[in-house]
Amino acid sequence: MGRQFNEFKAAELHCPQCGSVQPVRERPASALTIELLCSRCATVLGQHTVMDHSLGGKLARLASSLFGGRK
Repeated sequence: MGRQFNEFKAAELHCPQCGSVQPVRERPASALTIELLCSRCATVLGQHTVMDHSLGGKLARLASSLFGGRK
């Protein structure tokens, strides 16, 4: 049996600071790590490792590290 999911992202996680389930937003912590933050209070709720090794993924990580997620 093959893999069912290439990528799985959390939409909501329990925030101990807020005391309830809150939507999460992502923030690059490094070129390979993404932090999951509470959308309400910005507490770090977890992190995951970026697995995209394509040229597009590398360029996106580079741009994110250079510009800090600004648009």
